[in-house]
Amino acid sequence: MFDANLGFWINSNKVLDSDSRLDPSHYTNHSGKKLNDRIKFKRLGDFVESIIEPNLFTRYYCAKEFGIPYISSSEMSEIEPPINSRFISKELTKDIAQYIISRGQILVSAAGTVGSVVVAPKLLNGVAGTSDILRINVDPNKYLGFIYTYLTSAYGITELTNLAYGAIIKRVRGFQLEELKTPVIDAASVSKINDLILSSLNKRDEANELISKARALVLKYNNLPTLDETEIDTIDPNKEVEIRLASSNEFTNEYRLDANFYSSTAQTAVKNIFHFAIKNIQLGEKEITKRIFYLNRFTRTFVTEDFGIPYIAGKDIIKIRPYDVSYLSKTETNSLNDYKLEKGWILMTCSGTLARTCYIWRNYEDWVGTHDLIRIVCSENFDSGYLFAFLSSPYGYYQAIRYKHGAVIDHLTSDQIEEIVIPIPDTLQMKEIGDLVRKAYDLRAEAIQVEDEAQKILTEALTGK
Repeated sequence: MFDANLGFWINSNKVLDSDSRLDPSHYTNHSGKKLNDRIKFKRLGDFVESIIEPNLFTRYYCAKEFGIPYISSSEMSEIEPPINSRFISKELTKDIAQYIISRGQILVSAAGTVGSVVVAPKLLNGVAGTSDILRINVDPNKYLGFIYTYLTSAYGITELTNLAYGAIIKRVRGFQLEELKTPVIDAASVSKINDLILSSLNKRDEANELISKARALVLKYNNLPTLDETEIDTIDPNKEVEIRLASSNEFTNEYRLDANFYSSTAQTAVKNIFHFAIKNIQLGEKEITKRIFYLNRFTRTFVTEDFGIPYIAGKDIIKIRPYDVSYLSKTETNSLNDYKLEKGWILMTCSGTLARTCYIWRNYEDWVGTHDLIRIVCSENFDSGYLFAFLSSPYGYYQAIRYKHGAVIDHLTSDQIEEIVIPIPDTLQMKEIGDLVRKAYDLRAEAIQVEDEAQKILTEALTGK
């Protein structure tokens, strides 16, 4: 006899309408939500202008002057995608226009981790994206906000991830996305949602501009040239590879023999600070920081939201917003308070992907952070916003990653980053930069609040509650 607790029935017509798929997950409602019976549906393709699925292509990486910035599908959902880390050739990439992202496109990750969805900010305008990103073009005055909100809702995520196929690497195709079941809700709700999402997009664009301005002022007030303006010290006659002779005087008590520790870029950053900045001091000095630390590994017992505290991993601190938040048990986690994060702290990833930073300001206060995050606590009289602006700039980043070590997984320690040299402008200039950073994080927090409001409107329209 069929046991309803172990399975469920599927109408044969639904199977035929779904390309005769026999994988149970395709028909599962993982959202746990029940929609209003009166809700009608259309194809996603009926709401959008087009869905672009770029062709697979060979990537020819090149120098900045010959290429276009390139990002992967995982990088598209970062607060600040690394748009200056690598470039693909304009000349050698066939039909390169299909890979170019435009502001306001809805981007959907289509392979591996299927279902990450973002609205492309101004920062990604003109950047090339991997073929594993589907681009949805929607009229921004009609359905942009609604489609984005639906695809990031519990209902939309379920429908989207149920489309995925593949034994090893999951994938979603453009033609599948066009057929995605999409609800029809009242025009007033669509209009409200659209306005909210456009507001959210504008806030994030403004926040990114403020962070860029803050980093530019770090250079200006410390008389520092940009690192790409500085000629890198190399004995390569073509200036294509960093090769330099290291003096025995550069050896520290770590006796490092790995080339990255003697990186010309890091050396140039330090030399510039010593030469141009009015004052400089190491990060570990008490004038700047009260404490720099990371914690021991610990047993994580995950529970439902009602019984836990939100937990953030290193990969999440660089995301636009964390999805699928996990919760650590309040009662089964030893020394839980030691892992809690506080406002004004700076986080730095110290395992795997290194030296990515996050400022705790209206985002992760009182969350629990993984042990793989270095916590930087500023002294009371030193502006933490300024310190974040510096550490997240190339001058801070390259100084940090020179200390990476590890045979398989790269690591940093708190003792190592204490050696980072910080340029010190006057107090008013530091505050000006710090205020820009805090304003940017205020805007990012407001953007998330606005998106949450849009989700509430959508939920009410779909459930009648």
